[in-house]
Amino acid sequence: MSTYRWNTNEAARAYDAAAPVIHPLYDEVQWRILELLAPVASGSESFLLVDLGGGSGRLVEKVLQRFANARVVLVDQSPAFLAIAAERLARFGGRFELVEKRLQDDWAVELPAAPQAIVSTSAIHHLVADEKRQLYAKCCAALAPGGWLINGDEFRPAEDAEFLARLKRWDAHMKSAIADGRISASFQATFDHWHERNIRDFGAPHKSGDDCQETAEVQEQYLRDAGFIDVETPWQQEMWGTLIGHKA
Repeated sequence: MSTYRWNTNEAARAYDAAAPVIHPLYDEVQWRILELLAPVASGSESFLLVDLGGGSGRLVEKVLQRFANARVVLVDQSPAFLAIAAERLARFGGRFELVEKRLQDDWAVELPAAPQAIVSTSAIHHLVADEKRQLYAKCCAALAPGGWLINGDEFRPAEDAEFLARLKRWDAHMKSAIADGRISASFQATFDHWHERNIRDFGAPHKSGDDCQETAEVQEQYLRDAGFIDVETPWQQEMWGTLIGHKA
């Protein structure tokens, strides 16, 4: 089995239960994605959306609840997360498909048609720069004309001092949440490893799969280079933001 940390049922279910605590702006990011999707969804009798790195299906559930004309393809590399998603989304019948692939894989060949929107939350920042560029290019190629990419993710500020300050604020949040039981103690080892990579060894090179945050401005240029227009980051707070691009 892969060493991917969310490939066990226990780890995946613990993360799913604690996700809105682990990410303090989790629900805010998802709400903003839904608001950005509203004009896309209202413009057609049916629309296809792809959720890249969609994990346990929390965002997809909200999409299918809000937009009765939506069909969704959820792509994730973790079979444990996909099993949770299958349970969560079962009541939506034939309106969703689950695809077990990494973001770096050729997931587009699994799509039933060109989607009107591709979304992602808290996933793309785990890719190194070249992988981000390649993924954005695949997204632009896969989208239907007029389609949108919406990435609700982690973005670093340009200044190292401010970046480290934001990481330390999240570090303190996690320590508090584990201590008072809002996050399972089973996360302690994963959190300790995160602390070593991101706080103790701040500035050290990261590999694919680590937290590889880049500024929103840098990633806006990646989208333009991939062929997107109307690129912007309409909202940012602390480590999180929404990056969007439009395919002509």
